[in-house]
Amino acid sequence: MMSKMKLMVVIAAALSIVGCDQNLIRNHSNDYLDAEEIPSMDIPDDMDKTAVGQLYPVPEITLLGDSPETFNAPRPQPLSENLFEETVAIQTFGEKHWISINKPPAEVWPRVRNVLTRGGVPTERVDAQSGVLETGWLQFKDEANVSHRFRFTIAPGVGVKSAEIWLVHMQVTQGDEAKAGDWPEISVSEARDNEFTQMLADALVNDINSGSVSLLAQDIGGESRVDVVTPEEDAPYISIDLNYDRAWISVIHSLSLGGFSVVDKNQSAGTVIVEFDDAPVVSEDTSLIGVVSALFEGDEEEQPALQYQVRMIQNEQVVEIRINDRQNSSLDRGQATKLLKVIRSNLS
Repeated sequence: MMSKMKLMVVIAAALSIVGCDQNLIRNHSNDYLDAEEIPSMDIPDDMDKTAVGQLYPVPEITLLGDSPETFNAPRPQPLSENLFEETVAIQTFGEKHWISINKPPAEVWPRVRNVLTRGGVPTERVDAQSGVLETGWLQFKDEANVSHRFRFTIAPGVGVKSAEIWLVHMQVTQGDEAKAGDWPEISVSEARDNEFTQMLADALVNDINSGSVSLLAQDIGGESRVDVVTPEEDAPYISIDLNYDRAWISVIHSLSLGGFSVVDKNQSAGTVIVEFDDAPVVSEDTSLIGVVSALFEGDEEEQPALQYQVRMIQNEQVVEIRINDRQNSSLDRGQATKLLKVIRSNLS
């Protein structure tokens, strides 16, 4: 085993080599600060503007206030546990059911169209902006005197970069297709609805390697239903465009992931007491830098997990998710935003 004296000699020699000619390589890490914004493409009013948009929009940063002279990059947020592999599932809530897939609507849209095309299902109406696909009239062998059609609605899901596919079934006596009225709110035949939902889910699972994306339909189905809101004059919160009961189930599930653990919950009061373990995962670093760092670092005591109170507030249009400390006192703005982003990343 190398003695400490020999180890220090090796480290000193290595550091002297690293220090040589250090000015020959320029540090480019802050070059992005000199980047200039160019104006957007100007489209005449008499031309279609739907095909032109921002591929990589830059979000507004509302937490920094005055621009600091120095900035330390925060530790990266943990990846959502919902993003490691593709999942296609039929989810139910009450009497409703839908297909949930952890892929963005812009990718799910062409895959659904491909499934219908390969299955020989005619498409009568396509509205990418609303995320609606309507089939033509179909006849099944076991119901020769009945015509059926289906409407698929693809919308942003609750999870990050996820989508939901909702289906409505309609049927009329064969020959009366022209007299069919508007689409019903719920499917006419629950059996046909279940059959077609299962068929589409199975087809999407088998089509898991399809990677096409509709660049012309990036906003398909409308805006995101979940957002982390950071108002200037108020504490940050998560906005969820769902009914309270479904939002509660989704939040409780998220709070069992990503370092959170539920200590106590009260659905009627809309409060959840959680612990959050923010300890980084440490692995042994046998590199030169790791050895040097270990010589100067002392033994760190394990920090206990902190407890927080998560509150769900039902507003007229959305459900708000806010987080405070265990005594319901406000957190530092940056800390609150960090924890809310962890919750948001695991919503499903």
